[in-house]
Amino acid sequence: MKDKEEVRAIDYQLIGLIITLITTIIAIILTYNEKLQAQNRKTLFNNKIFLILSYFNRILILLIAFLFLYINYKLYNISKQKHEDLKSYQLQIVASYLTIIAGIIAIYVVSLSTSDNGIVDVENPNI
Repeated sequence: MKDKEEVRAIDYQLIGLIITLITTIIAIILTYNEKLQAQNRKTLFNNKIFLILSYFNRILILLIAFLFLYINYKLYNISKQKHEDLKSYQLQIVASYLTIIAGIIAIYVVSLSTSDNGIVDVENPNI
């Protein structure tokens, strides 16, 4: 049976996964908006709202990455106390760091993506 800390970590994972679904839905909507713009059709959002949503989505993704880093450290420490194999947790921690770096870069790209005429030139990656 899992102890309370492991169950809490699983609860945090569920929360993170739900937020990940939300960011995916936002990314789909933003990508559809870009498609409409590329087809010279009426878009769902103007450039300012698009940029705000894009920032918001990337910040959420970065927060999720930090959450999963926290969860991985918790599970690593629990496994360490139980003298279990730590290799998978070590790899997950490295992956979390890389995801955080990618999230920071994605936010930076959004900050560079507006041209002088206010046109937003940004992709919507899911991390």
